[in-house]
Amino acid sequence: MLSAVRIPHRLRRSVVRTATAVVLGTVLAAGPVLLSAPAAFADAPPSAVLTVQPPASVGFAGQPVEFTETVTNTGTETTSYGLSLSTTSEAGTPTPDAITIDYRDPADGTWKPVPLETGTTGGRVGYQGTLPGDLTVAPGATATVRLRIGAPMGRPHNGYSNGGFRSMDLRSAVAALDGSWVALAQETRTIGVDSISASLGPVPATAVAGGEPIEFDAVLANPTPSAYANLGRVLFTDPHATVQVRRADGSWNTLAPVRGSDPDGKPGVYLEGRDSGIGAGATTTTRVRVSYDATTPVGATPLTPCTFVNEPAAQPFQGTTMCVRGAVVEITAPKATASPEPTATATATATATATPVPTTPVPTTPVPTAPAPATSSATPAAAVPSATSSPAPVRAVAPAPAVPVAVAPVAAAAPVGGELASTGSDGSAALLGTAGGLSVIGGGALWLARRRRA
Repeated sequence: MLSAVRIPHRLRRSVVRTATAVVLGTVLAAGPVLLSAPAAFADAPPSAVLTVQPPASVGFAGQPVEFTETVTNTGTETTSYGLSLSTTSEAGTPTPDAITIDYRDPADGTWKPVPLETGTTGGRVGYQGTLPGDLTVAPGATATVRLRIGAPMGRPHNGYSNGGFRSMDLRSAVAALDGSWVALAQETRTIGVDSISASLGPVPATAVAGGEPIEFDAVLANPTPSAYANLGRVLFTDPHATVQVRRADGSWNTLAPVRGSDPDGKPGVYLEGRDSGIGAGATTTTRVRVSYDATTPVGATPLTPCTFVNEPAAQPFQGTTMCVRGAVVEITAPKATASPEPTATATATATATATPVPTTPVPTTPVPTAPAPATSSATPAAAVPSATSSPAPVRAVAPAPAVPVAVAPVAAAAPVGGELASTGSDGSAALLGTAGGLSVIGGGALWLARRRRA
């Protein structure tokens, strides 16, 4: 039977909890410690089994991931337990707020933070705290605690822009709170810290200054179990570039360039606006179109994708920063337009007119006409033309002189842009010129801007 009961704090409980925290701190730092049990528990000291089921990984600068820890009372009496939690991670872990642990309060079902203290020991950073309240468990029963852990790297709209770590060790320990001060069980698990990944699809290798735009995909993949919020996906470009993204209806939306605090830095555009997000295990693909105006200098220019998490409201390109190598586009000059060849036109000299040939009339032999017989009618017969009359000669008409017609020159065809070739996201690229340099973490897969926290 599961039983999880919150016991009100009393003065004597505070003394016990303080001593227990000291004991558990020793346990987490140096291994299990078992104090001598009082005489009252000499025959049947309290005991427990701790089962931890942590996530395999969390997302760097992402939201926390839920897991559970279960305490089983293997003793013969009902016992109140305390649960202590701590993490250790690489020296690059900032403090505080780089790591958080929350618990779900059974009283109201809401998530609340486990108060954590931080410190550095042996070059590693530690976070440590005790679960508020007690776990009271009957003999043979269990109590399951719902927890979640994350690596937010700061607070909402106030993220760290330096530091980072690739894993953390979670140590959990349980002790009895009945006066015995016995550390009963502990477990240590390693949790990986993964990251979202930005990349560019096949990008045309060349673009013409003042010519047609180039198109490609900008991809954001989240392979982690963490959701991401307060996310800005930025593409840094040449100052002469115009960037558009394709909407769901197929139309193109022109994005406004933004400049950071560095006056020499390249402008960037937010592909999905500031404070966007992406779910755990999700992938987002955005179709991008970039054109370069006629004043763009000829030569190589980079396209660099970056993601920023928890940017301060009035400070673009700050917060937790992750940039990757994008692509390099070679800007070429427009092809020269050749002058059109002159087209031969008709000369102004009129075509010579043909000389008419006179036509000689051909004589004909008249045919005698018999006189009409007399009739009784008083009407005289119709006059008949004389048989001796000759037909009029036929006159030849000279053709009209030809008129010259002007012919317009044919327009030259517009120049065609350069042919396309693709480069992958692993192509070399000069990174944006923001304040401070950029350092590589994790073999080049993750780039963290080295800037001071605003």
